[in-house]
Amino acid sequence: MKHVRRGLAAIASLALTAALCALGTSPATASPASRVTPQGHGTCTAAADGSALRKRGVAWTCVGADPVADFAPGPSFAPADPGEALKLCLEHSSKRVISNRHAYCTRMPLKYILLGNKNEKLGEAHIVLLAVGMLDSYKGQWDEAIIANPGDMDDKVSSVEVALNSTCSGMCSTTGPAFGGTHAIVTKGGDPVQSTITYISGVAAKSGTSSHSMPTYYVDGAAVGGVGVPGYDSAIFDGPDVRCDGEIGNTTGCIVFGHTPNVTFSKAKYRGAAVAYEWAQKNLTGKFGDANHLLSRYIDPLDPEAEKRRAKTCDRGPYAFPRGATGIPNDSCDEYPFARSWQGGNDGEHCIDITPRQIGGVWDVAGVTVDRGTPPNAPCIRAHVDNKDNTAAGGELGRAVQSDRILDSEWYQVIITS
Repeated sequence: MKHVRRGLAAIASLALTAALCALGTSPATASPASRVTPQGHGTCTAAADGSALRKRGVAWTCVGADPVADFAPGPSFAPADPGEALKLCLEHSSKRVISNRHAYCTRMPLKYILLGNKNEKLGEAHIVLLAVGMLDSYKGQWDEAIIANPGDMDDKVSSVEVALNSTCSGMCSTTGPAFGGTHAIVTKGGDPVQSTITYISGVAAKSGTSSHSMPTYYVDGAAVGGVGVPGYDSAIFDGPDVRCDGEIGNTTGCIVFGHTPNVTFSKAKYRGAAVAYEWAQKNLTGKFGDANHLLSRYIDPLDPEAEKRRAKTCDRGPYAFPRGATGIPNDSCDEYPFARSWQGGNDGEHCIDITPRQIGGVWDVAGVTVDRGTPPNAPCIRAHVDNKDNTAAGGELGRAVQSDRILDSEWYQVIITS
């Protein structure tokens, strides 16, 4: 299929179907109700006797969902960018919903076809609708950009009328429909048409609850041009699984469910702390926190900061952590896996004690020395880390819990970067 490469419509294999075209053929002689519904054209509706469509020889109006083919962006991206979410629409994928933890793009390519009495094609038009959402980790509502993009249209079709309404399941409501409840006019070869729908979660902040919601899109449309009065047909699409919760911090927040959250530590920023976590991932059998050995968040309402679990690792038992390592200012005990994970809170006597140091001004696992214990089967490490870096890394973990809405017992990855 060719695709119009202008504005958003120019999204080569995304610019798809939407419009009815029809050209005057001779008036029908047989009632479409007496005919067998055509197959292979999506959902077809018989044109009413005496209607403008019937007088022009149209027996059926049909609507179908085009496949989402792989595509490349066109020369321009005209609509206002609602954030990083719009970039998801350009991913090379046959999936209808493309998402990450914080954003999504639901792609709804449609084709409208007019058939004559012998099921011959009289006209065809294509559009693609995009529903582009950027979720808010600190707010229980989000905006969704609805973008209607013109695709291929018959020579006799001047434009397409399209309307979209949206509902969402669970504890969720919307301010829809899009385009003010009217039909937007998507002009052949023209620019995309944009509207906004706001979704509002019913989950209260600090409620300790969460709820899953899924947007559902109801679309109808028709061609404008040689067919006279449009014959509207409809289609339905599902969006992403959105989870909103009131369990973290003082606000409700939402994420796209099904994506693994992560905590990222830069060695340049968190220095010895980040190096210690990386060393544990590379040298202990447990590979704690890497992509294949995720950590699970632990919450104890009686010990919210996990101080007792941290003390169990660092200060209690026969091998209390010996602070005062050479070359480590404000030496402190940094435990890994974290005390605030189900994999943490181990007895310190079972841990490997290490000291990360710079080599030539660079923080790297090559600078780590093992002070006590023998890898690789230990369940934990205790690292000599400057208390400022230790505290900063703990703050980064806390921010990631908030921004990625990592719930109690939810799995997450620990990523170490340069």
